Amino acid sequence: MSITIEQFLSFSESEQLQTVKELNDTGNVKTIIDVLTRVGIENLSIPLLGELGRAYNNNDNEKEAIKVLESIDEEYRDAVWYYRCAYAYGAIALDNNESYTSDTMKQMLRLVDQGVRLAQEKNLDDIKSYCFEVIDMCYMQMDFEQCEAEYPELCKAYSNYVAEKKKNREGVPRHRTITIEEIQSTDDMWTINEPMYWTINIYGSYDDYLESGKPFTLEQRYLNAICWYFAEVNNGGHHQFLYNSTGIVWEDALAGLRLFKMDELADNLQSVIDYFGGSVPFDRAERWTILQDWENEEELFDFLDGKDDVVYEYDGIFEDAFVHENPQLFVFDGTYTIPE
Repeated sequence: MSITIEQFLSFSESEQLQTVKELNDTGNVKTIIDVLTRVGIENLSIPLLGELGRAYNNNDNEKEAIKVLESIDEEYRDAVWYYRCAYAYGAIALDNNESYTSDTMKQMLRLVDQGVRLAQEKNLDDIKSYCFEVIDMCYMQMDFEQCEAEYPELCKAYSNYVAEKKKNREGVPRHRTITIEEIQSTDDMWTINEPMYWTINIYGSYDDYLESGKPFTLEQRYLNAICWYFAEVNNGGHHQFLYNSTGIVWEDALAGLRLFKMDELADNLQSVIDYFGGSVPFDRAERWTILQDWENEEELFDFLDGKDDVVYEYDGIFEDAFVHENPQLFVFDGTYTIPE
């Protein structure tokens, strides 16, 4: 969707706001930034300033988002404003690996605390959840013992949010039968991997991971690891893959790539692991510490960018070739749970 400045200025204020929201829904954040900045920040209404701040956040330009959002007078700062501003500070703290005691983290928490209070007053449960997601984003850098001392009500509300998320994650049972015939007739590996995706636990310890994978064949576990690998690397590169909980599957992903004859990708992932000394911890906190130490090395991201490109540009035999050749290894008849 494209729009000229003349077209935008011909709209009423409500039409301008609706247009910006539609652009955001379709991922055209750069168009939003271009149009609104060319109109001039000083000429924007309060809602449009908020949308510009949102667009900057979605375009990974949090410092500009803060400038725009903080230009809004305090009397107009609602729960949404506090969430957007908290997100910007949280993203900066995350990118810079800042500790709990940093000024940026402290400001993020102050904003989240106020955003949650206002959301509760207005019964805006979705905005309250968004505020808690900012805490989720910075979870590895949080000192919750100190946070509970400074923000007892916020931490209590956050604990309730986490408990509710866990309850929802338990989900509802679904019975599924995946036959050899279905496997051979589909190129959609998601449909084959779905039972493993919802069952194999990547969020706990490595023992939890192995235990949750016992109902499946080793090849099914490898397929799940490869699916996670592709999803994470294609979204945010090898750094994201290793930084997030998905890093727990790195060894299975590597073994799976070898077994499935995806040797170019296996060699590429192996070179990433070798870069970190030949092995990477399964524990996320330990991986995070290692990545934080390595991020001080200037060549790290140049190295990883090259490895990311290999995945982006890979044009070889994908995992469905092995699955089609060995369908008996991927059949399933059982029950698993999905979120409600």
